[in-house]
Amino acid sequence: MKSTAHLIPCVTLCAITVSVFALSGCGEAEKVEETTAVAPPLPVSGDPSTDNQQAAVTGDMPGFSDEPDFSDSPPTANQPPDLADLILPGPDGPSGLDPLRLPEPAPVNEAWREEWITSFEQAKAKAQKENKDILINFTGSDWCTWCIRLAKEVFSQPGFAEYAKDKYILVEADFPMSPLGQPEAIDPQHQELSDTYEFQGFPTIMLFDKQGRPFAQTGYQPGGPQAYNAHLEEFRLARVDRDTSLIAATKLQGAERAKKLDDALGNLPSDLLFPAYESVVEEIIKLDADNTAELRSQYEDRLANHQFMVRVQAIEKQIPSAKNPDTVLADIAKVAKEFGGDPRRNYVVTMFQINVLNYFDRIDEVLAVAATALKNESLDNDYKANLFMTQLRILNQAERQKDALTIANNAIAQFKDDDSMTMQFMIARADFLHRLDRVEEGRQAIAEARKVGGPAAAFQIDQIEQEIFGSISSSESPPTNLPEPTTPASTEKPAAATSTPAPAETSKPDAGK
Repeated sequence: MKSTAHLIPCVTLCAITVSVFALSGCGEAEKVEETTAVAPPLPVSGDPSTDNQQAAVTGDMPGFSDEPDFSDSPPTANQPPDLADLILPGPDGPSGLDPLRLPEPAPVNEAWREEWITSFEQAKAKAQKENKDILINFTGSDWCTWCIRLAKEVFSQPGFAEYAKDKYILVEADFPMSPLGQPEAIDPQHQELSDTYEFQGFPTIMLFDKQGRPFAQTGYQPGGPQAYNAHLEEFRLARVDRDTSLIAATKLQGAERAKKLDDALGNLPSDLLFPAYESVVEEIIKLDADNTAELRSQYEDRLANHQFMVRVQAIEKQIPSAKNPDTVLADIAKVAKEFGGDPRRNYVVTMFQINVLNYFDRIDEVLAVAATALKNESLDNDYKANLFMTQLRILNQAERQKDALTIANNAIAQFKDDDSMTMQFMIARADFLHRLDRVEEGRQAIAEARKVGGPAAAFQIDQIEQEIFGSISSSESPPTNLPEPTTPASTEKPAAATSTPAPAETSKPDAGK
């Protein structure tokens, strides 16, 4: 029986491409209706290899928050949230930057929007006619704090209009929450583009050439139009270098041509290569068939990753209509066999299997799959941590706290030489002990986490302790008689599992909703 009770609140399959294959993006968030209808699963957790791996259990379990960038996640309710709920300071900008405390830009005339069109096809036609690039602003105009600030600080200012008029066809791809805020006609290609290039939040600014090929992606940047113009100009000059290399390649043959094509693609973010430059990648592979330039092997791997994810995402679409997971799992097994041997792709398959089984409430099979994967000695520690945490998440939502506690103990034993991960799993252990009314042991686990984390983590651990227990006991010295973590579950009887909190979901509302 399908259940909405155990859906993993984490990023969707595309986020795996961010982490594992260096592709950016995030899929659409599926909504769980308040009726008996069953929502599709959110199949795969996020990248365990990013800084977000340092986040502890989130959502319905307390933990450290992820360090976000200048992008917003759409609200889940139909009404736009309070802007204070969308404050997301960015690691690349000024420390602690708060959009509600920045100087408010001067009021502007909304007439600036008249220069922006909504049709990507129309934009391509105009770009070819006027020999310009295309700038698309993927925005949430009535809910996204940073989108609103970017529009006020940059796009509506004369300094930006003057810079852009000779260089870009301007396109606004708006994904508003309120139907009243939607333009009369939303180009369906907006949704298609956002799904294809799988960006991770709003605002996302994408630059395309006049043929409609992407060459850069960015978001909010502070500093007003002058700073933003300079930021965009760096991308435009990189596109010029790309074109110069592509033209030079037409005069070359064999490996030399392959090298020049590689130079051209080197001016692009790797997450924008597919599908727009797939034919160029295939040509490089063909030209360097003997791998003398060491390009064939490199690009074959990237092409295989892309083709693999296309297949996996196609199977993902079958899940809502499937009566049981067996057919879906059989299909993913075929893809795994075809693209097997790569640890990253194997990890994606494992997470896919786990999330499909969880969707169909087959929790014990989830634990068995995770236990088998964790026995693989070649599995990267980041992937192992994510598997542990994924099990924890599922068991917590299934209200199997005793099993989750066993997995948390197993994870502590696994990562005993990694203070950061040990601290995270000790925090999870404390929460599960509290849920089992073993309050004193939970306090001990928090005290030990504080000891392992040191002064740098003390404030956050205090906050977590207060969230779990309703008070802070940081003045107490850490106890020395903590129970020893259990050893990992045997192969014959996989123990209950742990789940890594995936990075906070940054998905896009459907166009027209």
